[in-house]
Amino acid sequence: MNRKINGFIAKFSGLIAVAALTLCACNEQKTEKAATEQPAQQAAAQPAPSKSLVVFYSQNGATKTVAGIFQKERNADVFEISLVQPYPSTYDSTITAVRDQRESKQWPALVNAKADLAKYDTVFLGYPIMFGSFAPPIYSFLDSNDLSGKVVVPFCTYGSGGRKASAAELKTLAPNANVTLAYGISNKRVTAENGAAVAAEEIKTFFANLEEGKTDEMLMGGYSEQRPLTAEDSAVFAAATKDYAYLGLKPLSVSTQVVAGTNFLFTCEMKAFGGPATETKVKIFRPLPGRGEPELIVVEK
Repeated sequence: MNRKINGFIAKFSGLIAVAALTLCACNEQKTEKAATEQPAQQAAAQPAPSKSLVVFYSQNGATKTVAGIFQKERNADVFEISLVQPYPSTYDSTITAVRDQRESKQWPALVNAKADLAKYDTVFLGYPIMFGSFAPPIYSFLDSNDLSGKVVVPFCTYGSGGRKASAAELKTLAPNANVTLAYGISNKRVTAENGAAVAAEEIKTFFANLEEGKTDEMLMGGYSEQRPLTAEDSAVFAAATKDYAYLGLKPLSVSTQVVAGTNFLFTCEMKAFGGPATETKVKIFRPLPGRGEPELIVVEK
C-alpha cells in the first residue's frame, strides 16, 4: 500500500513539475513577446515627422510673432532667415539700405541661405513688407532654394499693405510652386497689447478659408455696392488714417459690410511718398459703439 501511495505522490510531483516548467515557458514567451512588441508600440506612438516648414525673416519681431502662431497651428518645423550683416537699428538707415538693395538688386548675404526642403510638402513663407513687397532677404532665400512642387503659403506684416503685391511677385519668382492665398496683418495690430491673440484668431479663419479654397475675390463678398461718401464715412476714414498721412490717401467711394461692427472698403486715390496717383482699396474696421476707434486694417496695393 505504501508503495502505491509513494508512487502516486512521485507521479503527481512530476506532473506539477512539468506544469510549472510549461507555465514558466509560457510566461517567458509572453515576456519576450511583450519585449518585442513594446518598442514597436513606442515607435508607433511617436509623432510623424512634420511635412510643413515655416520659413521667415523678421526684422523687429512682428513677423516672428506671426510665424510662431503658424508653427503652433500646423505643428510645423521652423527655419528663421538670418542676415550676415543685419540692417541698421534706425528706421531711416534701414530705409536707405533697403532702397539701395532694391535699386542695385544686390540682395543681402544670409547666414543660413540653404534650407533642407526635400522632406516638406508645404512651406509657410513669412516676411515684413518693405517698399511694397517682401523684404530683400526673401530674394536671397529664393535665389538659394527651389520651391518647385511645394505648396507655398505666404504671410506678412506691414505698415499699411503689400500682401497681394508680394504674393503676386512670389508667384512670378517661383512659377512651379503652388502659391496660395496670403495672410497679412499690420505691425500696429500685431504688436498691440492683445495683438498675438487677434492674429491667432485671424489665422484660424485664414486656414479655414484656405481649406475651403476661397480666393481674395470670394472673400470680398458681402459688401454693399460702392457709393458716394457720407459725412459719417468721411469721419470714419479720417479717424482710421490719421497716422498714415505719408500715403496721400483721398477717399473716392465706399462700400460696407456689417459684422460684429462694420467693415468699410474705401476706393481711394493714393500718392504714397509723393509718388504718382494710383487707385487702391483701403479696408477699415469700426467696432461696435464703446469698443474702440475705427482701425485701418490694410491698404491693398
